[in-house]
Amino acid sequence: MFLSRILGIKMKKSEYAQLKLKAKRVYSKIGRVHSPALSDEYVAFTSKGFTHLVRKGHNPRPRSEQIKRFVLIPYAEAIIKNPRATILYRSSETKYYINRHGQKILTSSTAHFWTFIETIKGTKIKVVVRQLNQGQKHFFSIMGNNQKRRSQGNKKSP
Repeated sequence: MFLSRILGIKMKKSEYAQLKLKAKRVYSKIGRVHSPALSDEYVAFTSKGFTHLVRKGHNPRPRSEQIKRFVLIPYAEAIIKNPRATILYRSSETKYYINRHGQKILTSSTAHFWTFIETIKGTKIKVVVRQLNQGQKHFFSIMGNNQKRRSQGNKKSP
C-alpha cells in the first residue's frame, strides 16, 4: 500500500526538511473545513495541529513517525468533510492549580476528541479533532495503520 513504501526508507536531513516544508504548505492551505459529521461545524487547521504532528508535548516525535504523518496530511480534509465518516468520541477533564494574585485556585479544563476513521487505499487513517472547553474545534492529529491483522479464526494454536 502507499504508506508501506515510506516505512523502511532512511531519509537524509535535507530530504526530511523538504518533506516537512511541503507538508506545512499543504496543511496551511487547508485553513478550515466544514464538517457535516460534526453538526455542520467548522474544523480549523491551526499551528497547534501541525506542531502536534512534529512533537508530543515538549518532546519531538521520531522522524519516521513525523514522515508517516506528513504523507497523510492531504487526506485529512476529505476525511473530515465526509458526512458518513465513522467517528469515535471521548473527553478528558484535567484539574490543575493556577496562581491568581498570590492565591492558588483549583480549576479544570475539558478536552473533547473526535476521531474520524476511514480506510483509503488499504490503509486505515485516523484524523483527530480536538476542542478545549467550549473553544474552536481544530485538527489535532493524523495517523495511519496499514498492518493487516489476522482474524481470530486464523490464529495458530500453540
